Amino acid sequence: MTSRRALLVGAVGTVVGARLLSACDGAAGNERASTPAMSSTTAASSTTASPTSTTSPTSTTPTVKSDPTVAPSPPAWESADFAPLDAFIESTDGEAFAIWENGAMIHEWYRTDASYSRDIASSQKSFLSVLVGRAIGDGLVQFDTPIDDVLGPQWTPHGQSTDITVEHLLAMTGGLDNTLEVVAAPGERWIYSGAFATLFDVLTTITGRGLNEVAQAWLFDPAGAPDSVFYERPAGLFAPIGLRSTVPDLIAVGQLVLDGGPPGLVDGWLDLSFAPSQAFNRSYGLLWWLNGQDSFMLPGPDVQFPGILVPSAPAGLVAALGMDDQKLYIVPEHRLVVARLGGRAVPASQAAWSPFDNDLWERLIALRG
Repeated sequence: MTSRRALLVGAVGTVVGARLLSACDGAAGNERASTPAMSSTTAASSTTASPTSTTSPTSTTPTVKSDPTVAPSPPAWESADFAPLDAFIESTDGEAFAIWENGAMIHEWYRTDASYSRDIASSQKSFLSVLVGRAIGDGLVQFDTPIDDVLGPQWTPHGQSTDITVEHLLAMTGGLDNTLEVVAAPGERWIYSGAFATLFDVLTTITGRGLNEVAQAWLFDPAGAPDSVFYERPAGLFAPIGLRSTVPDLIAVGQLVLDGGPPGLVDGWLDLSFAPSQAFNRSYGLLWWLNGQDSFMLPGPDVQFPGILVPSAPAGLVAALGMDDQKLYIVPEHRLVVARLGGRAVPASQAAWSPFDNDLWERLIALRG
């Protein structure tokens, strides 16, 4: 008999009824990702793009006189020495890392090669956000649609889900914990829990298609991310649905987001996703983490911290953050995309945020110039 989870991640299938996930994908202290063994005999490799002029020798662009009292700023990354950065990535258990700006590769580093693939942990939440935006664009569901209207009340063990909407699950304000028990009324608290994953159920139900079929058509194919796949995690790995991907695929999805998202995305979806989604944790959008806010909350205790999520990073940074430092960073103002996969970078890494974020961005800002 085909399992419910196999049907969800398969090529075709409608998922109706009982709850998809029983545990949190990325809840504090409760997420693990499976990393395939990599060869220890292959030397790490890195590639850096050479600065090139984008102006044709026959260009007729007028010459602009510069102020002789002001030294011109060098192009970004022009004098960057990436060797110390490579050593830092390697020493923090990185396996794959890349920087792209303006649609071009700036630098990449791989312990083995670019095919390294692993579960990206809670970074998949941001991918799910894009898929929901497409479903809304197609008119299959609305931002304020009650989940009961799609799945019926049986998606929770208690049936107390009448007022929980698509918006609540995207913003982590559904009021449910990892077991879908009621902790607060919808919209009353920010609770980083596995309740968001009900949206996988919603997608497969409203489309009548398997999760991978939907994801490939709506996100991975438009992005040019052929090696990304949702899969059924082995028993005991908390949330049973994971997303396996590579750094090149993360970069491709990040670039697609920079370019406005995939075809069919509802108008204004990314702007909405990249703005505070509720008043409790202003550093959280619609399954995306936001920098530049005056306070933030983290998975776990209901505590609000003053200050910026990643002080060393640009204020406009948005991020898909997964446990053990699976990272996709996007900086729209610089058209910059950075991705990192590997093991846990530092012992203090949490379910999403990590001291590694600030350490990395201190180095990137210095290198970019």
